[in-house]
Amino acid sequence: MEPRQVFDLMSPEAMRDPHPILHRMRREDPVHWAEALHVWILTRYEDVTSALREPRLSAQRADRVALQGRRGGDPAVMKDFVRVMRDMMMMKDGAEHTRLRRLGNRGFTTATLDSLRPTIQRITDDLLDRVEPTGRMDIIQDLSALLPSTLIAEMFRVPEEDRPNLQQWSEDIMHFVSVSLGDVEAIARAANEAIVQLERYFLGMLEDRRKHPGNDLLSLFIGEQEEGRLSSEEICAQCILVISAGHVTTIDQLGTTVFNLLTNPGELEKLRAAPELLSSAAEEALRYDCAIPFINRITAEDMEIGGKLIPRGQMLFLGVAAANRDPAVFTDPDRFDITRTGNRHIAFIQGPHMCLGAGLARRELEIGLRTLLRRMPKLRLDPDNAADREPGLPWLLPPASVVLLMSGELSGELTRMRSAGTCLPRGRPLEAPWALSKPASTTRRGARRRRGRG
Repeated sequence: MEPRQVFDLMSPEAMRDPHPILHRMRREDPVHWAEALHVWILTRYEDVTSALREPRLSAQRADRVALQGRRGGDPAVMKDFVRVMRDMMMMKDGAEHTRLRRLGNRGFTTATLDSLRPTIQRITDDLLDRVEPTGRMDIIQDLSALLPSTLIAEMFRVPEEDRPNLQQWSEDIMHFVSVSLGDVEAIARAANEAIVQLERYFLGMLEDRRKHPGNDLLSLFIGEQEEGRLSSEEICAQCILVISAGHVTTIDQLGTTVFNLLTNPGELEKLRAAPELLSSAAEEALRYDCAIPFINRITAEDMEIGGKLIPRGQMLFLGVAAANRDPAVFTDPDRFDITRTGNRHIAFIQGPHMCLGAGLARRELEIGLRTLLRRMPKLRLDPDNAADREPGLPWLLPPASVVLLMSGELSGELTRMRSAGTCLPRGRPLEAPWALSKPASTTRRGARRRRGRG
């Protein structure tokens, strides 16, 4: 029997930058059984895109996500978490997925998203107004975490006084699903309690909207329930999904996009000289450092992928980040090139489960980036404040902090920092729809980390 390839996914080198090991895995064992994680990892673009459309790969994985997150332990701890997750469209296949997806589609039409552009612009300007007089900002804390959370809250018409609670509950869920290190049982219990609180909150909002309907997203969802298509619990599950998924791509993506532009000054100058490249720059940023490095699926039956027989019931990690740097599809894939043409990245996934909020995330990214470059043309990284990242599985979580200065010139120190990997943001592991994260320094999660937990 041919010896199984071994790739140390948890090595310091892989933690700092996973792409070299992903490149080697793609060359040597593109359908790889990772014994440490007990999953199959796919790294070729062709295999990943095919798997995303493969009906024999099931999205019904709530129980497995919970099992993986708690790494054993008492399953009763996560009973409410699993119950709510099972009702989410991202955990459904076939007709059930289509039924729930129809609900979300009504709130994310092109016309609806275009109507949100002035709101995105207003929120972005308001957030920058707060920090501009100081001459410095933390792109994560001061903009990219607050822009999507504020926008989604306004779309649901969540009262301002309730927003911190929703943010914290979502943070507790994200901390569990991202498989962070720390007290696993405590993290699992917090996530279970958080999803109970979110469900209770949205059930209350449903009752209020029935009495006082408006033009918000929840009022729109109620129309589907009145037609008999959805239960109250199903609506609440989709609300929890939307309020989580609506944050992750912008929290991660805006910060990493700014970082990659500032550490590739030639590309930044191209964009400043030709603002019409903004859309192309955003797409390249999505390819180069996508917010969702992996999507997981479960085999519904025995099947063969890339010459490997995979038994029924095993979990696959579909390597979105790896696919986005496959040299068979992308020329010079490790180069950040804002003029790249034919950019067929899959940052927002493909197939029936394509990210519902892709259009919203693109608008937030483009408006946020355009406004930053217009209002703060001398923006640069602070070389004295490297990004603060937290170890997770299988690779690092995104930074909790990326400090920027609003004046001065780019220095050689930034290139050195990038080469050393000391402040390079990375995408979130596993399933990004859970990444509604308030900056770590202002949440209980940050306090846990400062106490040495996680």
